[in-house]
Amino acid sequence: MRFVFKTCRLSLMVGFIGLLGWNAALADPPPGYYSSANGLAGESLRLALHEIVDDHQRIPYTSSATDTWDVLGISEQDPNNPSRVITVYRNTSVLRTEQNTSIGWNREHTWPSSFGYTNDNGCNYPYSDLHQLRAASPSYNSARGNRPYDWCTSANCESFVAEGTAFSNFSSGFGSTGSWETWEDRRGDVARNIFYMDMRYEGGNHSITGCSEPDLRITDNRNLIVSNTNQNQSVAYMGLLSVLLEWHLEDPVSVAEQNRNDVIFGYQGNRNPFIDHPEFVCQIWACPTTDTTPPAAPATPLVTVATCELILDWADNTEADLASYTVYRSTASTGPYTAVGSTSLSAFSDTTVTGGVAYHYQVTAADLSGNQSSASASASGTAITGAACGGNPPNPGDVNLVISELMANPQAVGDSTGEWLEIFNRGADAVDLNGWTLRDDDTDFHLITAPGGLVIPPLGFLVFARSGDVTVNGGVSADYVYSSFILANSVDEVVLLDDQGLEHTRVNYTSGTFPYAAGQSCELSDLLTTAPGAASSWSASQQAFGSGDLGSPGNEGGATLPPPTSNNDFLRGDPNGDGTTDISDPIMMLEFLFGSVTSLVCPDSGDANDDGALDISDAVFLLQYLFEGTVVIPPPVGTPGPDPTADGLGC
Repeated sequence: MRFVFKTCRLSLMVGFIGLLGWNAALADPPPGYYSSANGLAGESLRLALHEIVDDHQRIPYTSSATDTWDVLGISEQDPNNPSRVITVYRNTSVLRTEQNTSIGWNREHTWPSSFGYTNDNGCNYPYSDLHQLRAASPSYNSARGNRPYDWCTSANCESFVAEGTAFSNFSSGFGSTGSWETWEDRRGDVARNIFYMDMRYEGGNHSITGCSEPDLRITDNRNLIVSNTNQNQSVAYMGLLSVLLEWHLEDPVSVAEQNRNDVIFGYQGNRNPFIDHPEFVCQIWACPTTDTTPPAAPATPLVTVATCELILDWADNTEADLASYTVYRSTASTGPYTAVGSTSLSAFSDTTVTGGVAYHYQVTAADLSGNQSSASASASGTAITGAACGGNPPNPGDVNLVISELMANPQAVGDSTGEWLEIFNRGADAVDLNGWTLRDDDTDFHLITAPGGLVIPPLGFLVFARSGDVTVNGGVSADYVYSSFILANSVDEVVLLDDQGLEHTRVNYTSGTFPYAAGQSCELSDLLTTAPGAASSWSASQQAFGSGDLGSPGNEGGATLPPPTSNNDFLRGDPNGDGTTDISDPIMMLEFLFGSVTSLVCPDSGDANDDGALDISDAVFLLQYLFEGTVVIPPPVGTPGPDPTADGLGC
């Protein structure tokens, strides 16, 4: 994944747009998610993973609020048609709205509920655990029943075709003495679902809710696999272990599995480690393989410096059974090195850095059989200091944020995916919202967790949404996706607290006093109003967006954007405001132009060619300045100064 700077303008732009797309393409856990499991194997590794993923947020199986139907509608989505889902065994694309119909889909427990947790209730975590629930054709779900996964070797095996493929599922027998042989491209998927259940459910109690949980175990002994449809069991078994290990090796992790893992992580707050790290399977259980040869050590990574971020890239390993890479970091070249993240691609973005500190990195590779390579040679970099990583935060009294728009009742899509709210910074300081809290006056509560920072610049907007997928959320481009927080259609409150618990802004709204309706948000009429919580300060949005609802997520809508708070001196070509023009500045411009940064602290500084507009030509101009030396940045350069050219940008 090397990006080579060319003298051709098009090559420069393609390379950098690809660079900015890394994060969106990676289906990776947060940095350090698995660090406590580093270097472990066997039962110690299984228990360490259990401690990482247990106590997850339970999503109701069926509810008028967000439930498993809603999440599976996203996690099982047909990539060619967002209104449809793909069924796990039959491999059909069916309308998401066709729930519990013969031509549609229902929910398959890959670990049958009769094997340990048959009675659904608000305390039954495995019953609605999305990491093992799959969309299924009702007839195929019934055909599978609660048969363990096994090769179908009986003379009476019945075939169930995986449509659109040359493959079939096969079934024989009944219950725990029967077998269900999953078709080729789903064998590894269901195997990793089952490995997750064994690791996640260890008995005892959910430490937050106190709910009792079963101890689920995988076995080859069919005598231990006992169905009980009358009561939940403290210890229960499923299988067959040796077959599932074969299927795991035969059918490696797919991009669809990785995307599914990310979606479920966004709702439950935990991941399936065997999708992120397929090598963990063979490090815990004895896989049927004689492969003891580790992959080659990865090439030395290339480290690219950015504001509050260090971006690593290295050449791909060529082993056919490569599973993943692990990135290690140290503040000393001699170590010790600690794992900070893993990736299935040969690139990694570290956003947990402190600006101005030199970090050293090494990378290892692992294969499906659990063999790990030696470490690459080390490479180092020092991130640029910014508001999210070492810059001095503003004094609490200088923070001036308001809730500027609310979409409580979307019409183009359902509330569970289409609700959103907007925050506006009308102060003079950039504010990092990592560690802040969204809540209402009842029980809704969400801690904003953005390890790399969630910075809202002066005169900038941030959009918070229940879903970040524009194909299902009505077309909202979200800056942050929240959970455990809803906007009631009739009466509710939105309160924003800082990381010290200080309340900065709130809106108490009702459908009888605030001007919103189904499919129409309400927004502040005056972004500088002294009464941002008063109903009289709000108006109904008139601007259409996305799928056709009315609202202005991420912009001022019907209000007038306030002028800059001052006419400060600036450096042209320094849009990130770090006092110099380097590679981080065209990256900042591309992030601004393509939506991952909503505004610039000083727009004039981003107008590199001084044409009075912010567009792609400014990023190209900066790249030409840095790598070709064919252009000269207009003043002010070297020393901050006023803009000598009259335009409407300001600073």
